[in-house]
Amino acid sequence: MARRSLLLLAVAAVAGQVMAFVPLALPSARTDGRSQLSTAVVSRSSPARIVMGVTRRDQQKRRVTSLLKHVNAPLHKRRTIMSSPLSKELREQYGGVRAIPIRTGDEVIVTAGDHKKKTGKVVGVDRKKFYIHIEGITREKAGAKESGKTSTMIPVPISPNKVRITKLYLDSSREAILKRRQEGRAALAAARKVEVRPASEDPTWQEYQTKLNDILRGSA
Repeated sequence: MARRSLLLLAVAAVAGQVMAFVPLALPSARTDGRSQLSTAVVSRSSPARIVMGVTRRDQQKRRVTSLLKHVNAPLHKRRTIMSSPLSKELREQYGGVRAIPIRTGDEVIVTAGDHKKKTGKVVGVDRKKFYIHIEGITREKAGAKESGKTSTMIPVPISPNKVRITKLYLDSSREAILKRRQEGRAALAAARKVEVRPASEDPTWQEYQTKLNDILRGSA
């Protein structure tokens, strides 16, 4: 009898230790008569902690979130993502507009990569994979000659941020976009009381170019 009572006391003690680390879930009544577990969880093991600042896990979540937004972007946002800068002459012509979504028919110059300084017309825009095809920039397809194929050249995919637009393909929609952006920049400059003028007429820019040329010639 004494052994049985000691055994019951030991079981009760172990059960108490286990329940101390198990969160307590309180049932809450619903209006329709059914019961469910409340989302409020009471923990007996440790007090609540206050986490301050940004942890590394939060930063990783942000990087993953931004990557997923980029990869899963809808078509109208992919068009904006695939924008290319305009040349200096086009910026002065269209009131300082710096970039515009690239499209088929634009003439560009490659500014980075293996095909740097090559020029050509855009013949294809792949918004699914975020690259463009330029006329005249091709490569030989791997294994095409060995397999006996007649067409062995394929276009090279190039990122839109590695080209600069030198001539725009203009239609009614493109002209409306450029006009709207030009008016917006002029209104913003007027609000800031800053005169919009080409870089070639800016005395600060001319002074900078003069100093840079002197340094390059070694006379500075």
